[in-house]
Amino acid sequence: MKKIIKNGYTNVSYKKDNFFFQEKKYNQFNHKIDYSILKSLDFIPELIDNSKESISYEWIENKGFEINDENLIKIADIMKKIHKSKLNFPNSNHAARIKKYREVLKEKSIKIPVLEEYYKKINLILRNMKKDTPLHNDLWTNNILVDKNNKIWIIDWEYASKGDKHFDLAYFIESCRLSDEQETTFLNAYDDYDYEYVLQHRILVLYLIILWINAQDVKPFDDKEFFIKIKEVSDILDNRKNEWKNKTS
Repeated sequence: MKKIIKNGYTNVSYKKDNFFFQEKKYNQFNHKIDYSILKSLDFIPELIDNSKESISYEWIENKGFEINDENLIKIADIMKKIHKSKLNFPNSNHAARIKKYREVLKEKSIKIPVLEEYYKKINLILRNMKKDTPLHNDLWTNNILVDKNNKIWIIDWEYASKGDKHFDLAYFIESCRLSDEQETTFLNAYDDYDYEYVLQHRILVLYLIILWINAQDVKPFDDKEFFIKIKEVSDILDNRKNEWKNKTS
């Protein structure tokens, strides 16, 4: 008996018997990780089987992830464990993904002003980002499960790689659309971060989302809100830089 799970945009996932089963669909960036190394992390469902064609885990009955202070603190703690794990994740795929999606848009003759506007800034962020920390790279609400005991489980590690911890922080903030107050709660719980880098990586995340949406054969959802958001975050970063500059001058 199969119960199709329609969340996600790449693989085909469903409940089969009492397992979470996923048919792998490859691009050049996903399923690079050795999934067996994740067993040392206690917030990942047990790996049942992994082959070139598919992967399956124990089924976690999910009551839904709610964005509240308690769960934001739990996610921050989980991220710290991932980032400090020293697990041998694949090399960073961030610059390669940006490059590939830019090429796809060029082939499709798609020109988006906001992508051109932030072209050089994105290249600079990529050039300066660290590439030595294990990252999930796709941590949003659909990849977070909460069981009946309120334990949080993290799934869908197909894009995991090394990179800069600020990318993971920024991805969670943007993908979950955290308010300013929620962002503060989350970052205070994580504690070890540089807010300028968080803002830079939020710009990178938004840029990557716009690229990814437009690189698909059919746009999975509208991208207009991300045009507005990337400008807002960039303005916050510029204002913060001016404040920091004035304080040191």
